Amino acid sequence: MTQSTRSSHPRRRATPPHPVSPPGPRTLRAAWGRQADVANGPDGFHHVHGPHTHGWLLDDAVPELLEGIVQVDDDPLEPSFFAHLDAPVAEALLARLAAPRLADRSNGSPTLGTMLRAAVEHPGELTVHGFVLGPGRCDERLVAEGVIVRLEADLLVTEHHAPGCECELLWAYVVDEIGLTGSVHAPHRIRRVQRADAPDETWWQLLWA
Repeated sequence: MTQSTRSSHPRRRATPPHPVSPPGPRTLRAAWGRQADVANGPDGFHHVHGPHTHGWLLDDAVPELLEGIVQVDDDPLEPSFFAHLDAPVAEALLARLAAPRLADRSNGSPTLGTMLRAAVEHPGELTVHGFVLGPGRCDERLVAEGVIVRLEADLLVTEHHAPGCECELLWAYVVDEIGLTGSVHAPHRIRRVQRADAPDETWWQLLWA
């Protein structure tokens, strides 16, 4: 499957062991603050590659924006996943994150900034999902792996893109109408999903992973 510029679109329808986190407030700021304190301390673990500084997520007040969206992993070296990042949160992140942070991309996807702007420009039609590498890691960052987009169209999208698969129609719509541009290549996976909070609506996941 290749990125399409067609103008026609479907009609819209090996890590060391870590101690268990100590008792305390189960908030993102508290959890990530503990990770940063350990990582910046004399016994902190550092990757071979990386800036070896920890805590920019805290400095940029990202925990307060993602509270309730991110599920924190007790292991500071493991990713913490998020879903349903919508327009208000995306707009706040765009205002707080520096340009180099917004230029990050995952596996050939559009940049983080592009996905956040698409969410802002299409409220109620698109949400972002991905994961956070917290302050316990040298490669601390916010990663957008993909989006879920609403399109009320009865398309045939098969898992392995068998003959007759209409995934390119959906991809063309997302690029040309939603503005999800700048990817290195098309998503690795496109599938129809059902949202529990919107059972009568048609949503599609586009994933670069």
